[in-house]
Amino acid sequence: MRKTLTVCNKCDSLNNVDIEKSNSQKPVCGQCHSILKMYGAVSEVNEKNFWRILKKAEKPVVVDFWASWCGPCKVYGPTFEEASTKTDKAIFLKVSTEQSPELSQKLNILGIPATVVFKEGVEVTRQSGALSLESLLNLANTSY
Repeated sequence: MRKTLTVCNKCDSLNNVDIEKSNSQKPVCGQCHSILKMYGAVSEVNEKNFWRILKKAEKPVVVDFWASWCGPCKVYGPTFEEASTKTDKAIFLKVSTEQSPELSQKLNILGIPATVVFKEGVEVTRQSGALSLESLLNLANTSY
């Protein structure tokens, strides 16, 4: 079973989500039964939930740092979402640099889109700019 982690926007519970089920039906929170907001197997998180998922993740976490005003970010979004459904070797998160500017500053995100991979809570690699599906999958599937 392919699983990912997400956080419920309503009750703030951490949820394990079956990726196959999330593609065919809307996933619901195990605590409050609200629909979990996901794009493919991608969760959009704030700073607090970003750190929570990094602490719990048992596989690498691939993060897309983006902003709503950024043209390349908008083009990259669907590729990032597609990649999340094609591999179970990583957890995929999106962080808005507009909504979480402090996190972006802490991690020294200087340009967007930026794709950052974390393993065991530590950054292991970073790529600037929009990546192709193949490059993103290679990044996600690399054993760090």
